[in-house]
Amino acid sequence: MKERVGSIGMIVERESTAAKIMSPPDEVGGEELEEHKSCFQCIFDELWGKRFFLYFLILSIAVAGAYPPAGRKKGPLYPPITVSWVAVVLIFFITGLKLKSAELTKAAAYWRLNIYVLCFTFIFIPLTVYILALILRQTAYNSDIIDGMIVMGCLPTTISTCVILTKTASGNEAASVFNATVSNFLGIFLTPALLLLLLGQSGSVSIVNILYKLAARVVAPVAFGQFLRWLVPSIIPWVTRNGKNLKRLSEILLLFIVWATFSETFYQGVDAKPEEFGILLAMLIPLHCFYLAFCFFTTRIPCFGYTRPDIVALLFCSTQKTVALGIPLISAMYEDSDSIGILSVPLLIYHPMQLVIASLLVGKLGQWAIEGEGGKEVLDEDAEIPEKPSDVPGEGPSVAWGGGAELKMAEV
Repeated sequence: MKERVGSIGMIVERESTAAKIMSPPDEVGGEELEEHKSCFQCIFDELWGKRFFLYFLILSIAVAGAYPPAGRKKGPLYPPITVSWVAVVLIFFITGLKLKSAELTKAAAYWRLNIYVLCFTFIFIPLTVYILALILRQTAYNSDIIDGMIVMGCLPTTISTCVILTKTASGNEAASVFNATVSNFLGIFLTPALLLLLLGQSGSVSIVNILYKLAARVVAPVAFGQFLRWLVPSIIPWVTRNGKNLKRLSEILLLFIVWATFSETFYQGVDAKPEEFGILLAMLIPLHCFYLAFCFFTTRIPCFGYTRPDIVALLFCSTQKTVALGIPLISAMYEDSDSIGILSVPLLIYHPMQLVIASLLVGKLGQWAIEGEGGKEVLDEDAEIPEKPSDVPGEGPSVAWGGGAELKMAEV
């Protein structure tokens, strides 16, 4: 009996050993499959994660250059409707849907912050660009590009980019929305007036038409989003849960606007030497960096009383220039000019350049904005919402594009 049991045990042991010998190839194959999945996941996370906007910004410009007819005004996607209306309206509807009404209302009371943005946008930048233009006019540089730089300097801030960047970098989102709206409203009147003063000429601008479009594309969608929050309170938890997805949708829509703008530019063509574009880029990069540095250090002066989220909003709202309003405004003012394409070039270079620089800074700014005096304070879902609107970093979770780390924000 013992011999039979022993023989059975030996058979089982041999079968087990044989199974172990045969199993490594399957296990190795499984490990290789996991490695492939892990590698693919890393690539996906890199492209769809922290640096999504930067990578796809470059891709959208490259695609626009490769086949401009697809995104031209009379192209198959009909950008005058899909870009100028659908994309912009959706961006601001999402903004209105996610923003607390109390924050937007109280943002109007940030008079020191609001005055700083308006003075920086419509006085400091136009003045410095005009001084640079006076110097360039003493050289043989393209005079139309110089005029285009002045046009760019007189434009208001970005309509949606500054809001998205402020929110991503844990800044004062309510203040950024307020200043983006007010700046673009005032820009309809101030930009033509500044151009008349600095260039000594103006075109025929249908102010009523532009005012109507801005009200319909910016103010109405934000107001409707706010109205839905008030009318259907049950939508607020859904917005909070899907904050990250809504933010990504806003970024995709913004990339669509950039792609269509560059497609039209490439399709129309630009009459200038390649080296002149290189010189322009070499001037605009340090100029924008100077604006960022000047804004950052002046807003930290204690007498202003700005919080860190305020400073983040000031950086993005004060130093950026809009394409969404700038290109239509240039077209309205200079539609009969043969150099309308060249006048748009400085803005079309400055706009993506400011986005690239901002995407590199937004991660560090986000970390800096949520750091306390005594160390790093990471906000979580159980954190108390600050009473001051300027201390509220934003709604929903956010991912830093340039910092290499996720910023966990309070879901309010």
